Amino acid sequence: MCNTTNSIPDRKTCIELMDRYDMLPNIVQHSLVVCRVAVTVAYALNTVEKRYNLAAIEAAALLHDITKTRSLTTGENHATTGARLLCDIGYPSIAPMVLEHIYPTDRGLEITQEEIVGYADKRVLHADVVTLDNRFSYLYDRYGKGAFAVERISKARQRARDIENKIQGMLQQNPLLSDTLLTENL
Repeated sequence: MCNTTNSIPDRKTCIELMDRYDMLPNIVQHSLVVCRVAVTVAYALNTVEKRYNLAAIEAAALLHDITKTRSLTTGENHATTGARLLCDIGYPSIAPMVLEHIYPTDRGLEITQEEIVGYADKRVLHADVVTLDNRFSYLYDRYGKGAFAVERISKARQRARDIENKIQGMLQQNPLLSDTLLTENL
């Protein structure tokens, strides 16, 4: 159950939480780049839709892997435990973005904050912004051991492509953004 406090941690607090929960340096670096991609995408979408909370997206992107380090030992689902932790320490408004960062729920034509954070995560391999093809090649090589794993990765790949298509469709309303934003140079 989530704590009833509903604040959004600022960047300084997020960095302190990363330290407090012993995130490995490479996971911190990954999260910093995911944050840059997520905020860039949300900012661009706000130029045509103006409804995304950039502070919430920034915090969720920074903390999306808050329990990833310990999950490497425990085998726990870091999206679930990360969301639970954020609820417990008073940040329930960003918990859904953390919970869904691996596989955001499809809500039709609407682009959700969860999809923005999840998409940003899929565009970052370690600390490099890459194409979805590059990211998913890595995921297949690293985690695609067995039919079930390959099927899960394939579904996540299709979901990421669907999100990218929705983002591109929205940005078509601003041709300057759609031509450059979703390149590898985020």
